[in-house]
Amino acid sequence: MDGIINVYKEKGYTSHDVVARLRGITGERHIGHTGTLDPAAAGVLPMCLGTATKACELLTDKGKEYETVLLLGIETNTEDATGEIVSVGDVTVITDDMIMEAVKSFEGDIEQIPPMFSATRINGMRSYDLARQGVSIDRSAKKIHIESIDIISDITRCLLSEKEKFKPSEDSMLAKFVEEPDPEEGRWHWENNDIRKDENKDISVIRLALRISCEKGTYIRTICADIGKKLGCGGCMERLLRTRSGEFSIAESHSLAELEEIFNKTKNSCKDETVEYLTECVPENSGKCENESDEFDAVQNSHIKMPTDVLISADRCFMEYPALHCKEKYDSVLNNGNLMRMRHFKEYIEVPDAVNRVYDSKNEFKALYEWVETRKLYKPVKVFISIKE
Repeated sequence: MDGIINVYKEKGYTSHDVVARLRGITGERHIGHTGTLDPAAAGVLPMCLGTATKACELLTDKGKEYETVLLLGIETNTEDATGEIVSVGDVTVITDDMIMEAVKSFEGDIEQIPPMFSATRINGMRSYDLARQGVSIDRSAKKIHIESIDIISDITRCLLSEKEKFKPSEDSMLAKFVEEPDPEEGRWHWENNDIRKDENKDISVIRLALRISCEKGTYIRTICADIGKKLGCGGCMERLLRTRSGEFSIAESHSLAELEEIFNKTKNSCKDETVEYLTECVPENSGKCENESDEFDAVQNSHIKMPTDVLISADRCFMEYPALHCKEKYDSVLNNGNLMRMRHFKEYIEVPDAVNRVYDSKNEFKALYEWVETRKLYKPVKVFISIKE
């Protein structure tokens, strides 16, 4: 099974949990994700299956878009609502104009210090492992680019416990994708690691929602904390929703429950085809029902054709590159991932493009190739061909 599935990761799952669940649903062992998303966050997490796993590192480099709820007046050790409160600030002196000016000051090229509670490696150890031991180490700031940052809600002044008073704008995804209830058995729980406990319910805060478009490696909770620092009252991230990752949007995503239902329906529809294959190609299985054949599940999975709006071809991620189509007699050159020349393609190439999507003579996407001017040929950048081919 080769392609990319746009998964809606629900709150409570780690990115690795999603990989494990998807392996169980599809039976495909080669699955990779395109960038971690914290357990307390939800949203778009494209998953690459089969030969498409070779696109993982390329997709990780794509831009992201998030919607987040910023909580002003509280600073935590994790920079989000799952940590411990380290300070409470006075929000009564903070005006709406001050907030709008502070938010917009983070647009463009800025420097950001990764939080201690992150997957960044320090002296060979994960930063979050050191943080859980109470160790804090100076981290170097890194340059990041914020394409845009906008306020997408009213600026709401309330108590920490008065969450119901805050309403994101109707056109925001925060309004459409409401927070899930407590996670099911076996998923990460945050109820014991939440600042919204009874003893904190009367803290005065300001809530507002932000939409942020940024490059990879940006920590949204650090932006929230830094806005709070700039205003002098402290701040943290209360909620995070990834609404876009590269070409994949949250509107086109599928939850794991939806994917399981789709897969099972598709699997049942190809049962007769599987029985016919086993009868014709594996005679010793003739007359056996599916429950009696060890090969049945494997063969059935190989016959499954997932809907194209669910299992997306890897070339969809690279539509910015022009396409080239191989002549039939040179398909073997392409399938072996060899160097290619202009004469190998159907198109007349007057001025070569730097990078191309390359398809075989049957219009099946096979690779990304780049033009090497000094050698007057194309060399492979990424080849999306399985070993069996």
